[in-house]
Amino acid sequence: MNTFEALAVTVIAVLPGALYIFAAERQTGITRAGLADRALRVAAVSAFFHFVLAPLTVWLYQSAWADGRLTRPPVPWTLWWAPLPYLVLPLLAGSVVGTGIRRNRGWALRVNGRTPEPRAWDALFGHQPSLWLRLRLKDTAGGCNGWVLGAFARDARGSLDSRASGYPEPQDLYLCDTAICNEDGLFVLGADQRPQLRNIGILISREEISFMEVIWGEPGT
Repeated sequence: MNTFEALAVTVIAVLPGALYIFAAERQTGITRAGLADRALRVAAVSAFFHFVLAPLTVWLYQSAWADGRLTRPPVPWTLWWAPLPYLVLPLLAGSVVGTGIRRNRGWALRVNGRTPEPRAWDALFGHQPSLWLRLRLKDTAGGCNGWVLGAFARDARGSLDSRASGYPEPQDLYLCDTAICNEDGLFVLGADQRPQLRNIGILISREEISFMEVIWGEPGT
């Protein structure tokens, strides 16, 4: 085996695991591990996919690699499909599992393992929650006497969702809508006993927040 072939085998050996983790983290927006742990995860996931694809690998080796058809040009057009399972299957599996994790599905959490999010920030905002937030800014000149009330949810107009940055990026928060509050930081309720929205979103850095109250359900109920 020459240097090129050895490099190709090494890349193929770890590529399925890397693609799976890339696809899963693309959905969750959370990087849960450091470099050493991620390397072990890539190796373990790659081993699993190579186990699943072992019949195809053996067939390709016996029917194409051993006689040089894959290493001696021109490569037959009938074999150009061969890399697709090693690329598509990990990407598809990672996307499905990542979506399940983001939506807090039990089966996805069992597949992924009970790996805790690296920060409480990611645990709170990493699973598509719908909640109200009552924020107190360090600078009391901002907001309403330092208070900002908002909804972490889908925009009622359907154009944009609230967003929170994920690990390892700096923590910032976009609320798709904010609510009217009084000087004490309490929600001003309308005739329907629901918070009155301002139809104004806001972007806030975690560094500007003194503390944050998380409200599940409707304020005032």
